[in-house]
Amino acid sequence: MAHKKGASSTRNGRDSNAQRLGVKRFGGQLVNAGEIIVRQRGTHFHPGENVGRGGDDTLFALEAGQVQFGTKRGRKVVNIVSTRTADVEASAV
Repeated sequence: MAHKKGASSTRNGRDSNAQRLGVKRFGGQLVNAGEIIVRQRGTHFHPGENVGRGGDDTLFALEAGQVQFGTKRGRKVVNIVSTRTADVEASAV
């Protein structure tokens, strides 16, 4: 009996590509409508105001504004504070 396999190729050498998930726009950054904020599997972050959720749970901006992370009812939420709203609040102060 041979104790070594005959000379042939290995059965290794396969690996899938990374999915490039994670937060793409951080709190305080300005975004335009349609920009991706978070790429995720499952809802680690939930959509808040002016944020939409794609079929693969990607969160994206529905309006231009500033990204804001927070919590609501114990869930992590991503909101977009509209630049128009921020201007009105700043002028009121």
